[in-house]
Amino acid sequence: MLTDLRRTALAILILCITTAFTESNVVDLGYAKYQGFVSPNNSNTNFLGIRFAASPTGTFRFRAPQPPATTPGIQQANALSSQCFSTGGGTNAMNPFKTGSLLTSLQSTQLKRDADATGLSEDCLFLNVYVPGVLDTNRSLPVIAWIHAGGYEAGDGSNPGNDLIQFSGGLIIITLQYRLGAFGFLAGDEVKRNGDLNAGLLDQQFALKWIQTHIRKFGGDPTRVTIWGQFAGAGSVLQHIIANEGHTSPPLFRGAITSSTFLPSQYAFNDPISEALFTQIANQTGCATAKDRLDCIRSVNANTLQNANVKTCLSAFFGTFVFVPVVDGDFVTRRPIEILQSGRVNGEVLLSITNTFEGAPFVNASTAPTVQTAGYVSQLFPKLGKAQISAAATAYADQGAPIDQVIGIMGESIFICPTYYLLQAFKGRSFKGEFAIPPGVHAQDVGYYFTSLNPNGVQGFDNPAFDAAFPDSFIDFAMTLNPNLKHNPVDVKPLWNTFNEGNSEMLFNKTDSNLPVIHTFSTSAKLLKRCAFWESVDLGYAKYEGFVNSNNSNTNFLGVRFAASPTGTSRFRAPQPPATTPGIQQANALSAQCFTAGSGVNAANPFKTGIFSTSSKSKRAADATGSSEDCLFLNLFIPGTLDTKRSLPVLVWIHGGGYDRGDGTEPGNDLIKFSGDLIIVTLQYRLGVFGFLAGEEIKKNGDLNAGMLDQQFALKWIQTHIRKFGGDPTRVTIWGQSAGAGSVLQHIIANGGHTNPPLFRGAITSSTFLPSQLSFNDPIPEGLFTQIANQTGCATAKDRLSCLRSVDVSTLQDANVNICLSAFFGTFAFVPVIDGEFITKRPIELLQAGQVNGEVLLSVTNTFEGAAFVNESTAPTVQTADYVAQLFPRLGQAQVSVAAAAYADQGAPIDQVIGVMGESIFICPTYYLLHAFQGRSFKGEFAIPPGGHGDDMPYYFTSMDANGIPPFDNAAFDTAFPDSFIDFAMTLNPNLKHNPADIKPFWSTFSNGNTEMLFNKTDSNLPVIHTFSTSAALLKRCAFWEGIGALTGQ
Repeated sequence: MLTDLRRTALAILILCITTAFTESNVVDLGYAKYQGFVSPNNSNTNFLGIRFAASPTGTFRFRAPQPPATTPGIQQANALSSQCFSTGGGTNAMNPFKTGSLLTSLQSTQLKRDADATGLSEDCLFLNVYVPGVLDTNRSLPVIAWIHAGGYEAGDGSNPGNDLIQFSGGLIIITLQYRLGAFGFLAGDEVKRNGDLNAGLLDQQFALKWIQTHIRKFGGDPTRVTIWGQFAGAGSVLQHIIANEGHTSPPLFRGAITSSTFLPSQYAFNDPISEALFTQIANQTGCATAKDRLDCIRSVNANTLQNANVKTCLSAFFGTFVFVPVVDGDFVTRRPIEILQSGRVNGEVLLSITNTFEGAPFVNASTAPTVQTAGYVSQLFPKLGKAQISAAATAYADQGAPIDQVIGIMGESIFICPTYYLLQAFKGRSFKGEFAIPPGVHAQDVGYYFTSLNPNGVQGFDNPAFDAAFPDSFIDFAMTLNPNLKHNPVDVKPLWNTFNEGNSEMLFNKTDSNLPVIHTFSTSAKLLKRCAFWESVDLGYAKYEGFVNSNNSNTNFLGVRFAASPTGTSRFRAPQPPATTPGIQQANALSAQCFTAGSGVNAANPFKTGIFSTSSKSKRAADATGSSEDCLFLNLFIPGTLDTKRSLPVLVWIHGGGYDRGDGTEPGNDLIKFSGDLIIVTLQYRLGVFGFLAGEEIKKNGDLNAGMLDQQFALKWIQTHIRKFGGDPTRVTIWGQSAGAGSVLQHIIANGGHTNPPLFRGAITSSTFLPSQLSFNDPIPEGLFTQIANQTGCATAKDRLSCLRSVDVSTLQDANVNICLSAFFGTFAFVPVIDGEFITKRPIELLQAGQVNGEVLLSVTNTFEGAAFVNESTAPTVQTADYVAQLFPRLGQAQVSVAAAAYADQGAPIDQVIGVMGESIFICPTYYLLHAFQGRSFKGEFAIPPGGHGDDMPYYFTSMDANGIPPFDNAAFDTAFPDSFIDFAMTLNPNLKHNPADIKPFWSTFSNGNTEMLFNKTDSNLPVIHTFSTSAALLKRCAFWEGIGALTGQ
């Protein structure tokens, strides 16, 4: 019995020893077991050739990676896998997308890299894991995931990870492979519909997800992953930083390192260039005429596809790469620069290194005797226009000989400047270095990370102090996210500030006598200026370059198109998105203004008399200086330098002019000076007949209230693009004066008060303008349509609207002016109507129901709003009742008499009619607004004599006044009054003062006892600023006008 027990125990012991031996360094991934090995050179445990995704072949070609199939047994992870099919950069002297001649054959057979080439395979989605010392799953080590270089067309994951371990011994290294060239980056609409764009990037992401799932089995910590790459590997890091708009969830890494960030032209997946590449691949694989070209390309053998891949890649312009990431709308939602400008990034901290002369290997040095800078730029960026090409050439004119200039252009536009865009996205969380060991060219730094790649394992500059300080910086960063937390006491590197601290960088260089040079320096201002040129604000449909205003150091963008030209068949229709414009547009001048007319000059209302003028002494035809039908532009005024990370509040100014005149030229810099912490936008919209022609025919075959839709389109533009200018789309306030304030009212009630998504949070009205707003098919709008048709020769046309669209702009503008001037004195013919969609009911009805957009309201009226709109020459003869009858021709005799009686105590008849005009059209509508924002509104009165309509404007836009001084030049007033609007725009509360010199007392909301703030002065020119309660008599008169709104059309 004892012998049997001993035999059994011995058998168990032998089994345990055998099992321990056969399963040492074995990791179970669920789908497969892999056995690594201890490297005899360094005692690290290596796992080579681990499959992280299924073979992307057959029907999986051009699709996102899939999980690997289960494989039985233990796989030996002791050899590198086959590399993905690769090719190389372009060798062509011309850009085929400029010449239109992609090569279809290459005579040189030595360039052929087909499926028979040693070590290449389409089944290549493998990674390698390098573990310091013995495998220990309890260690929770930080992890570096290295993404290889090669322009997205070449390279592999064979970088020796053990080299990085030697610098520390305290982290795990992973190198990975991803599909390249046409296999990984074929784009086009057909791939979008029946495949997956950016498959190569999705491979990388799949590997990063694999790390999150499995790295603990190797002793790694999935919460301490740093991704690092060089060249296209660094470009890949950039792509993962911006992936999913910076909201990849759960996070796949915390640190990011780029060595020579690579950002070539990244077009939309369906851009003509992307589509042309797809067509070339289809042509060269025999799939050009296939019913389903993508299925055909999937079915061709790998040799055929690889041959087409090589030919197409080598056909590219010298030193460039054609199969690169695209904007796919999913993984990469927008152009990289756009996302970086918005600050939407994955990762916590960034470390970026560039080499001094990145561009040299990508420029054909043999062209030095003949290369021309402008010609090179046009080949490198075939979509640039002549002006931008010239500007680029000029920017590099001081960089030496032409060959040096083009090396600078290639290096900065594609590698160095994108690095700065990244750094700025990680403001306060990024470190920047420059590798300058001569000759300081692209990839020269790689030998200092992976030393075994060098002959005899020795770097070009073999200096122990340098060899510790430079590569250790990356290792320290990966371990702690801070290159200053040194694990190696012999690291001589000084304190490395974050980049935003004075544009601070760390230089890694050497002296001529081979001593290390490692110190901080500030980035060249000239370099940053050149980078700003390449960055220029890109709106997707166009790039705009602003300028710094020499008078105030603010950055201005003038004449930015926000909608397509509303001409031809687009006349009388809603605005449309702008067409794509190549090149960089100079946003340094105001655009042409929209066609304008003017207010009525007629002693009688033509809708009461039936008489319209057909000619005008004040003709404002299409050849008027500075006017154009193509006028949908806006201007942006940004405090200081352009900084996309600031998230400043935004104030949108809508100009006045009775909907018949005015323009968006108000100097936004004037408003910035009151605070310096908000962005100002001024905009233009179609006016008069161009913007507000109504009638049944417009309803059927056009768009009513086109001018209002222009404004709304601009507000949507702001929501889409303002982050690119450093603005916060959630903190937009709209402000207007006169018809601009009336426009604010229209947006408040738009869509029944349910505009979605919201376009603004705050609303300010200065002199709210609410004239008669009739139904689109009311006899008055129909009469205006008929008058326009009559005066443009379209009266008898079968389709009068089509005829009006076809008449030349001069004819239409003449009719516009004639009819506008035919209106009753001081009134405007073409104004908003009730269209049943944008404006669903009369404004008063919607306000009474409290159906409003916006959170808080600030409204200011002037004491005598009506004076500017009443013909004072009629003072000796005017009768109040007659005036009311002309102003509101729908009123019956009873209402006319009641109105006249309500103003009988307001002085002489001329004062009474001034009161009627001012209160019914401007002041009372303001109170209707205030009541709609119950408890959320502030009311002020501007009363500086004479207190007329528009007298407040020079206090907002001071440069519009002579010498830039408002009429009442008092420092305390000039602070308290305009600052109220700025404070409101910033905080929605005029009591939260940014300026301690503001003497204004506490401003209660209007609902608190009908409280208003008075802004006036004494006869001895002292400011008068205090609260008061609204006159009960005034509110009674307003209640009268409100009660007959159905008859006044309000």
